[in-house]
Amino acid sequence: MSDKQELLFATQLRDIVIRLEKLQHDMSQLTKVKLPDRFVPLQEATRYMHCGRDWLLAQIRAGVLRSGIDFLDRSSNSSTRRRYLVNPISAQRWLNGADPVLVKKII
Repeated sequence: MSDKQELLFATQLRDIVIRLEKLQHDMSQLTKVKLPDRFVPLQEATRYMHCGRDWLLAQIRAGVLRSGIDFLDRSSNSSTRRRYLVNPISAQRWLNGADPVLVKKII
């Protein structure tokens, strides 16, 4: 191996090490960043997901959506009316792969 090749390999190795250190630094910075809470009120979630409120409530009550991931129950245990916050991004992804429950129409 000639001196030029050794110098070229050493330069390339140093470049790779510098890039790796920069990536490690960036990754450590990302762990410090807090993501905003993506859960939104039910009405806002229906606008985002282009669905009806009754249909979305039926998915929650039937157990199609995952508690804590797709929705949060914000009601107290003693209340009769349930208040939900929905994560529309996660719920939509889950529903695309799950079997949604049909809403029964009362005539």
